[in-house]
Amino acid sequence: MKYGIDYRLLAKDGKSLVDNTTMHRAVDVEVDETQFALIPNVGDFVDFPGEDDIRHVPLKGKVKSRCFNYKLGYCYVTVVVEETSEDDWTCVRP
Repeated sequence: MKYGIDYRLLAKDGKSLVDNTTMHRAVDVEVDETQFALIPNVGDFVDFPGEDDIRHVPLKGKVKSRCFNYKLGYCYVTVVVEETSEDDWTCVRP
């Protein structure tokens, strides 16, 4: 089974999700049965910098939800990252 992992940002005070990928790349990470990828759990903190070729919107926050959508040998995973304040990061910084 192939997996496509797509991260969406929910900004502070935001009401809709922001897709951070470009049109030429539908998901942030794509793996098949021979590869391995970590999918952050609800409550995990994630920090992805913005990049010119893949994601234009940096993602930094706490995972709010995950959705797994299975279709014909493909699992499309949407991970919603909720923007948090810098104070929330003090518990996870070394």
